[in-house]
Amino acid sequence: MKKIILILFLFLSCYLIYNLTEDNNISCLVLGDKIGDNIYIKENELITEYNNTYVNKDYRIIDLINIIKYNEELEVNNNEISIHRLMKNTDILVLSIGMNDIYSKLNDNIKDIYTYMNNMVNNMETLLSLINKYNYKEVIVLGYYNITNKNNDIFTYLNYKMKKIVEKNNSTYIELNNILKNNPKFYENSNNFNLNSNGYSKINEIIVENLKKY
Repeated sequence: MKKIILILFLFLSCYLIYNLTEDNNISCLVLGDKIGDNIYIKENELITEYNNTYVNKDYRIIDLINIIKYNEELEVNNNEISIHRLMKNTDILVLSIGMNDIYSKLNDNIKDIYTYMNNMVNNMETLLSLINKYNYKEVIVLGYYNITNKNNDIFTYLNYKMKKIVEKNNSTYIELNNILKNNPKFYENSNNFNLNSNGYSKINEIIVENLKKY
């Protein structure tokens, strides 16, 4: 009887230790363009694992769709790592994608811009449906911001549509335009949407607020 009690005690102790340790470990996967790849998130004490393998400054929404659909593998430290494997084994997913899509259109011409944005929204819905095949504690999607004081109606429309799609998929949408719009102190260059350390720090403040519940 004593042996049985001892075995049960050891089992329960191991179980509790495992769960307490597991609860304190939060892994974060970043997908998309460079806006989501934030050194401040990586260094945050709440995050125990941080992966940015599938971040590329040139990615567009359709690129991520194809990467996930065909389970692309990339070589990291002589090991092939598939995106499905990473998505399956993460707690928090940060998605930043679409800035290249919208700015390539704005820098070209804005003819049929609303049709173009609706196609972006449809592609995002496809992307989120692929992402939601896995279970996460939270999916955080970064919104779009305007680096000028022109085309404000375009960004208002795009963020509105994207937010509806994201929330429909039970994910969190972060409105970056409210903070970063036409604010050069957050950009590497006033003619480009790439962020400097101030911009990344600002985004990190918002994300940390979302992570505190974990």
